[in-house]
Amino acid sequence: MGELTRCASDATGLIELLTRHQLGDGDSDITVRQAQRRALEALHRARESAQAPFSIGLTGEMSAGKSLLLGVLLGMPELLPVGEEAVTGNVTLIHAKAAPPQTRESFESAVRVEYFSPAQTVEYVQHLRNEMADQAEAAGLDHRVAEQLRHLPLHEPDCGELIRFRDTYLGGALARPLAGVLQELRSVDAALAAMREYGRSLLGVTAELDHELARAALVLPGADEGRLRDPRAGWTAHTAVGTAPSAALLRATLPLIRRVVREIQVPPSVWDLTAFPGAELRFLDFPGLNSDFSAVRDQYVCGAEMHSVHSLLILLNAGGGAKDTPRRIVRMWHAAQRSDAMEDSVIALISRFHDLRVSEAVMDPFVRAEESPTRERLLSGVPVLRDLLASAERLVTSPRQGLQAPGDRIVFTSAMRALSAGHRPERIGKDFVDKCDLENQLPRADRWADIWGGIGRRLAADPLAGGLDRMLSDFARDGGVERLRQCLGAHVTRHGAALQLRRFAGHRVAASDSLRDLHTALEAYAGRSRIDHRAETEVRRRLIALQSVWSDVRERAATELLDARRLHPGGTGDPPGATLFGELERDTAERVYTWRSWRSLLDTVHDEHVDPRRLHGGHSAPVRTEEFFAEFRDSCHESETAGAARLLSAVEAWLLTYQQDVMARARELGTVVTQEAFERLRSGPDGDRLVALLRRATTLQWLRDEAEKALRDNESADGQTDETELREHFPLRIGHMLPWHPDSPFDTVADSAARHQTAIARHRREMAAMVLRQSLAGLVRRQRLVAAHLQSEVGSFLTEFQQAALAGALITAVAGATDGDDGLTVLAEQLRLRARDSAYTWQPSLWGTGSGGPGLWPDAGTGPAEHGSVFHMGTDGGDVR
Repeated sequence: MGELTRCASDATGLIELLTRHQLGDGDSDITVRQAQRRALEALHRARESAQAPFSIGLTGEMSAGKSLLLGVLLGMPELLPVGEEAVTGNVTLIHAKAAPPQTRESFESAVRVEYFSPAQTVEYVQHLRNEMADQAEAAGLDHRVAEQLRHLPLHEPDCGELIRFRDTYLGGALARPLAGVLQELRSVDAALAAMREYGRSLLGVTAELDHELARAALVLPGADEGRLRDPRAGWTAHTAVGTAPSAALLRATLPLIRRVVREIQVPPSVWDLTAFPGAELRFLDFPGLNSDFSAVRDQYVCGAEMHSVHSLLILLNAGGGAKDTPRRIVRMWHAAQRSDAMEDSVIALISRFHDLRVSEAVMDPFVRAEESPTRERLLSGVPVLRDLLASAERLVTSPRQGLQAPGDRIVFTSAMRALSAGHRPERIGKDFVDKCDLENQLPRADRWADIWGGIGRRLAADPLAGGLDRMLSDFARDGGVERLRQCLGAHVTRHGAALQLRRFAGHRVAASDSLRDLHTALEAYAGRSRIDHRAETEVRRRLIALQSVWSDVRERAATELLDARRLHPGGTGDPPGATLFGELERDTAERVYTWRSWRSLLDTVHDEHVDPRRLHGGHSAPVRTEEFFAEFRDSCHESETAGAARLLSAVEAWLLTYQQDVMARARELGTVVTQEAFERLRSGPDGDRLVALLRRATTLQWLRDEAEKALRDNESADGQTDETELREHFPLRIGHMLPWHPDSPFDTVADSAARHQTAIARHRREMAAMVLRQSLAGLVRRQRLVAAHLQSEVGSFLTEFQQAALAGALITAVAGATDGDDGLTVLAEQLRLRARDSAYTWQPSLWGTGSGGPGLWPDAGTGPAEHGSVFHMGTDGGDVR
């Protein structure tokens, strides 16, 4: 995920560079302009690939409940057409995007239809031809005739050759076993005829639709009437020439539709999508397999989209038992020429789990038996569950895993249970309620949720449950919807990110090649094959040395600024040992020991004991514990204030330890950046900003000012420690008499000892220790604040320093390249340097490091502040050195 983010960021930086230096007709010849255009296009494609949302495909046998489950998952149960028969006749691509937080319900923002392109239509007809040949040969057609069919030339979106072959060879007894594929041939031919009757080609067309038209583009003919039409009925429609596609035309040309695209806004209250890249997921709802009327086409459209999915949800219909659907999906996966193993991409869903074909009588022993059930006994007693679970485990278990199935990628789901458990919007249409028979299905789902939930809880005692207990419990809770969302979140960011990176590799290579070609064209047109690389070496070496000091500061700030026993407030003239901790400890002791209470109390001492007789009448010595609190509170506040000032002084001293290094590295850079080079830098593109950035890199004062600002803002926000909190840490119990109180009993030796002068000293030490504790707590809080702030500030500065094209501009300035020579030379060098340290370098050895290569900049850190400037630029542009 981090690598994809970095690749997108690198592409953005290069796009900004080339856009900033967009070449016009007078700037260069057509070769250079075309090379720049190709480079920008390749970079845009690479960035789109790196930022592409993750895709999730849903496939399975017909009536497995894919469309309803997807609608429930996105908070729109009525989003897609549903029914007990095969309903979905096309792929639906859903762009699910995060809606604003204040949005209460999901809503659809756009819907459109995309037709096959002419090339895709030819490919589909060829697929139909090959499937027809395989089925015909299996039904008894002579092998040589079948081969003739397989090699029938099809280069245009037309079924005429196949129709003629059918009429010649596939009649009579062969027609019955080939009824399905022959009907599909008639459907495609009729769709092409309807398109010709419409008056213009729809191939490659994208059209905006409303909700009803979208249904016409998705629903198989006859599904709305409760049953599918007879396979022998043609799909035709009559529409006026040149008019917009109508519902009738969409139904008539349904076999030519590639997919329907819907954009959905999903609020965080339904599903928080902000955790995914771009706050978006793409779902591909494939038509159900095993349809009697569109099986060949369904396999084709599923296989055509299969190459783009990162995660594949395969739904096994619990109401229909185990079938050969997994084998058909495996064939489609291999037909899509995927490089990754299908098992790693699959999340297996046993859908419509409330419809599992098992009676309550069979389940009763597992619910009521005193002994808790085990996985083995449960699966033995419910064979249909055993078979479905075995099919699901095979789907997610790769050969290298052996017998160990990853149970975290198997989910028992039920859209009905989810709707009943709360995943149901406030408004839901009566047609939908009737179509799905919610009045009967929801109570049934709830009843089975109670049964399976109880078994899941009891099964948890089995150490060999293998996660089956959690699958059952998650189904009972909300139909498995929340478990499915968690599985998707974990899977697409783990497996999907790795797959996305592999797909991105081709775009990276194309972008790298186009940048190399552009660089070659720029240098050739500028009449200069290369820049002075001796100047580059000198500037690069000195810039790296300068930045290494900042990197060192950032890394050490995290530890050294938090160690009060190593920080020294004041300047270098302070004696060794005068640490921040020592200063605070000494200051605290002095403050507490000079309280007036101690002096007045010691005035009452006679023969080393407090004389109670001296406390009578007008005394000022404390006799109750709370009389010490005012001085305790004031000392804490004073110490906090003094601690903040001392910390700032210590930060200054700490920064000064790096002053000489920064100055020395800046002077080394100044030996190659002459006055003339500096003027060329300032007069070049974005020169003022680059000069200001260079000056900032060679000073320290700004960072010290940031520390002061952070401490000042903290004091303004937090103020002094709350008095209530101080009372909690006051070392004496409020409301008690001190031992020397005139009314205190004086009966025992212990009481007498408590009035001894040493007792006063002990109380004074306790007060000093607690004030020091409070002061240290405030100091630690401020240390963390300052350290984090300085790290953040210098980190941001170094990021800007790395990405500002300063190195390239400085190198070209030192080498003598200016706009007067030709601005293309400057652009060529900036392009080379920016690409060199990015994912798009045309030097393969750097990309192979996995971090983009060593590049110009080492891993940078947080750095020192400014106590003067080596590069001093006055208002007149003065002496750079």
